[in-house]
Amino acid sequence: MNFNDFGIDSASMAGSLETRLNAARQAGFTHAMISATDIVGHPSSVEAAVQAIHDSGLRVTGLEALRDFEGLTGKMHDYKVDVAKSMLQLCSQIGGRLLLTEASSSVHADIDPEKIARDLRKLAFLALPMGIRIAFKGLSWSRTVRDFSAAAEIISLANCPNLGLAVDAFDVIAAGIPLDDLDLIFPDQIFLVQLSDFMLQEIRSNEEQASTAAHFRVFPGEGAHSEAIARFIVKLEEMGYFGDYSFDVYNTDYLQMPAETIADRARRAAEWLGETVLRRTLPVPNMERLRRAKPSSQC
Repeated sequence: MNFNDFGIDSASMAGSLETRLNAARQAGFTHAMISATDIVGHPSSVEAAVQAIHDSGLRVTGLEALRDFEGLTGKMHDYKVDVAKSMLQLCSQIGGRLLLTEASSSVHADIDPEKIARDLRKLAFLALPMGIRIAFKGLSWSRTVRDFSAAAEIISLANCPNLGLAVDAFDVIAAGIPLDDLDLIFPDQIFLVQLSDFMLQEIRSNEEQASTAAHFRVFPGEGAHSEAIARFIVKLEEMGYFGDYSFDVYNTDYLQMPAETIADRARRAAEWLGETVLRRTLPVPNMERLRRAKPSSQC
């Protein structure tokens, strides 16, 4: 059995784009998060990368990640708008319908919520004709928006139907954010949930959190916070979240291992979450919508 709700991030694996997409497909996944650098850095061409994604048979979870967009002025703002337009075009080319946008860490970013909302509203309007949604994610080391609660307030101010939240389990657990804070947001505001764990029992600074996030994540079920991950998933399901889950595991060690090995680890994480966590805690009707048959043919 496989769970189509779960996908894998291409940046979690090493090798060529084609190798990683094939590994994800062979492991039974039906969708993948794609990094913009995978496309523009393809050794042949952008067109070849786009074709490889289409040929893989995988649905595109979304494109990542637009960073340091909001809160800037003058030439810096104009520059970031150009970057955003380029990324939206890439997202459209690969058949993606979601662009992940991470809260700014720039020291030049204005922290005024109204100005941040204005910039995100502009981004959402740029994406609207392309049928692309913007998933905005707060970061604990951000200058502008540090968690999903603050991000939800900004999204409410912006008031755009294609602007929503990305919620990262790593950020929630590492920062010790109470799960009850999720009750402050509507489930349809959440466009994407990213999943990963980590080995450290405790993260003691924003710098350590940023370093761990970039280099030492592990898959759910492998780290020191399995119970917290389980509670996080159950909370979202009880709230009525029906969107995608993406294994967002950035690990320097994993990039020295074959893509197939990492994709298999991701599959085990999906099975653990689906067969162990959700089956034992949620009513049968909730489980039935999660269950999918494994694809009979592989790419």
